Amino acid sequence: MAQLDESGSTTFTATEGTTFADTPTVKAATASGTGVGKVLVRFEIVGDTDASFGGSKVAEVRTGVNGQASAPAIQAGEKTGEFSIRASAKVGLRVLTADFTATVTARQADALTSATAALTGAPGAQFAETVEVKATLDGAAAAGVEVTAKMIKNPEGDLNDAGPYFKDADGKAVRTLTLTTGADGTLKLPAIYADDTAGTYTLRLLAPGGGKLDVELKVAVAESPSPSPSP
Repeated sequence: MAQLDESGSTTFTATEGTTFADTPTVKAATASGTGVGKVLVRFEIVGDTDASFGGSKVAEVRTGVNGQASAPAIQAGEKTGEFSIRASAKVGLRVLTADFTATVTARQADALTSATAALTGAPGAQFAETVEVKATLDGAAAAGVEVTAKMIKNPEGDLNDAGPYFKDADGKAVRTLTLTTGADGTLKLPAIYADDTAGTYTLRLLAPGGGKLDVELKVAVAESPSPSPSP
């Protein structure tokens, strides 16, 4: 054997928590390109990732009569990002290698919907209603999707520094947070509070995959009832 070459695709992508649809394949061959069978190929997952070959970072496979060997199925973990898969085979004192690139992407939702299009609250008070959101991908419930909620001040999505807010664990005002949808693709936002400035504001929800939803938040002083006419 004189060479160990990539055979087919050299890049692979999967979503968090799923199995990669394809895996790396290499060909052990002579200098003339003839496949060499029964060569032991070591596949190793390299990098900062929790992806694995069924729980292991290493798998060994022997080439077939055509000189090819494919890595076992790769399970993507919960960590997004890029990592490498290195195939290697020993030829005497030499070690031949072939490298592949794999990427784990975040769970996605291409649509966010809610029965609540607008909320109204009084200055300095908590909004009485809560917002519940449903995330879907291709019409099906999208579980485990990270949805970012932002109080924005313009259509471009710049973060607002006034108006409605959430509270963090210490009770401090925050105007952006990240939540994760449940098994049914839904999530409920925490309580929203109004500061002392009346006006109309926008809460924007965004999900990887293109899901987007704007909810109007109106802060207004309650109208006083009209006095009863004198008899």
